Amino acid sequence: MTINEIIEENRELEQRYARALNTIAALERKVAKLQRENEELKRENEKLRRQRNILLRGMQIALQISSKEKQDLHLKMIIERIRRETGEFKGESNGRSG
Repeated sequence: MTINEIIEENRELEQRYARALNTIAALERKVAKLQRENEELKRENEKLRRQRNILLRGMQIALQISSKEKQDLHLKMIIERIRRETGEFKGESNGRSG
């Protein structure tokens, strides 16, 4: 191998090394972004879990109430509680048929 071939191979290796470093940096940025998104999704999941638990407990209690009017009132109170606690529940009661 001649000196010129060694120099050329060294240049190629330096270019490959620089590209590898750029790739690593890009992947590190993507990992950091995904970690942030994952934390955000965990928080959102916890909010939804709390809403679900409130609704399930409310429905269980409503099923034990014999009066339809009192059931409706109870469920409306549960929806209001979710609205107060989370500020995110946007569902509206359109009444029930029956």
